[in-house]
Amino acid sequence: MAVIERSAIWPWRGNIPPHVPLPDVVPKAFLLPGDPARVDFAAAVLDDFRIVGQNREFRMGYGQYGDKLIGVCSTGIGGASTEIAMVELAALGVEVAIRTGGCGALAEDLNLGDFLVIDEAIPNSGAAKFYTGPAERACADKGVVAALEAARLARQLPGRVGKCITADGYYRAQGRPSSPGGSGEPTLLDRFAARGADTVEMEAEVILAVGRALGVRAGAVLAVHAHRRSDGWLEDYETTQRDVLRIGAEAAAAACS
Repeated sequence: MAVIERSAIWPWRGNIPPHVPLPDVVPKAFLLPGDPARVDFAAAVLDDFRIVGQNREFRMGYGQYGDKLIGVCSTGIGGASTEIAMVELAALGVEVAIRTGGCGALAEDLNLGDFLVIDEAIPNSGAAKFYTGPAERACADKGVVAALEAARLARQLPGRVGKCITADGYYRAQGRPSSPGGSGEPTLLDRFAARGADTVEMEAEVILAVGRALGVRAGAVLAVHAHRRSDGWLEDYETTQRDVLRIGAEAAAAACS
C-alpha cells in the first residue's frame, strides 16, 4: 500500500484532514459548539445522531433534522482552534456553519438565559484578522441570521439580534482578574460596549471571518451564560445549550433548503 506523503504547507493525508475527524458522509451544514461535551447534547435535537470521533478538542457527530443531515463539531476554546475547524470543514465542502455557544452579556437589556443571534462581530480577534481586509467587517450571512431569528421566535425564546466581540483570552482579555481576589480591568468591558458589542465571547468573529473568506455561509447564536454587568452566572445551562442547538439546527436546515 502506497504511503501518501504530506506537505507541511497543506498537511492533509489525501482527503483526510489533520485535525477534525473525517465523517463517512460530510453534511452540508454544521453546528459549532466550543465544548466537545456539548456535541453529545445534539442527540436530544437530531434524529439518528451518531458520534464520528474525536481528535484533540474536535469532537464530531451528525444526525437528521427533518430531511436534512446536520453535522456538529466542537471548535475548542478560542480563535486558534476555531480557525482550524473552519478551514478544514470548508475544505471538506461544508456550506453552512453556525456557532452555537455561550457568552457574557454586556447590554443591560439582556438577561441570563436569553439568546442573542449575532449579525456582526466587532473586530478584536487576532486569528480573525488574517481573513478580513483593513476595512472589512465580520458580518454573519443575512439569510442565516434571518433563519436563526425565525427559529428563536418560533420557540418563543427570549432574546434578540445583536453584536458580539470575540476575545482571545478568558481572564485579562475579558477584563477578569488573573489571580484570586484581583481587581481585573472592568473598563475593558466599557470599551467593548462603547464599540457596539452586546456581549463578549471567544469564537464567533473567527467563524464569521473565515466563513466569509472561504465562501461558507456563517452565523452564530449565543446563550447568555453570564452577565458581566450584574455579575450574574447561569449555573445550570444545559437546557439553554439544548435550545441553542435547536435554534441552530432549524436554521441550518432552512439555510440548506
